[in-house]
Amino acid sequence: MNPLCVVYGADRAFRVACDARLRAAGIRVRLASLPAELHKALRHGDVAMLLVDQPPGDLQDARSVAPVPAGALSPVLMQRAPGESIEGIVARALECVQRNAVE
Repeated sequence: MNPLCVVYGADRAFRVACDARLRAAGIRVRLASLPAELHKALRHGDVAMLLVDQPPGDLQDARSVAPVPAGALSPVLMQRAPGESIEGIVARALECVQRNAVE
């Protein structure tokens, strides 16, 4: 089964652009713009990766919500670096997925 990636951030353009690029690469995606949505997405327990937009508040939200249920895998947390393009963070995410698939 393809990995599940949650894209979290207040900026809708960031979420939608990441969604399109990740789905094109065969990754399952869930989008979240509020902490409650992020918590709901992480409850499934099969989240391999959590992509977070650049604003510090988004990362703080993600870290506060990211503890996952007992027995579930902890997702890889990636934040978009200042000035990093959406293509850049998606490329890093895909690289991580490929690396984990080999291991």
